[in-house]
This record gives sequence, structure tokens and C-alpha cells, in this order.
Amino acid sequence: MYNFKSLICYNCKSVILNLPESEVSKLDGLTFQCECCGNKNVLSQFTFSKSTDIGDPYINILSADSLAL
Repeated sequence: MYNFKSLICYNCKSVILNLPESEVSKLDGLTFQCECCGNKNVLSQFTFSKSTDIGDPYINILSADSLAL
């Protein structure tokens, strides 16, 4: 059968995609926008990382990474 992989937003930890690993590998390098927090996530080897797109208005505004405690 298929081994499904859940891809989780780096910022808010919500699930963005839930696909078989064979399909996820085809999407490597693409950018996905989270519907919950609006942050853009770059798919890199079965995990999402922070997008470096300077045209993204949400970077460093709504990102949990920018919160200093």
C-alpha cells in the first residue's frame, strides 16, 4: 500500500499536505502557503522550511520565528 506523509507548516504546525511519499518527492522545491497562518513554506526533502521569498508580506510579520520572548 502507500506510505502517507503529513507535511506540517513550520510556523503554526498545521497539516498542509497529506500525500503518499512517492507524490511528495515530485513536489520537492515548491512553495506552499499555509491556509491557517498565511506563511509560505518551501518543501525540502519531505519537510517544510521557511521561505526566503522577499516578496512574501507575511515573513517576519506573522512568523513565530520573529517573536522574542
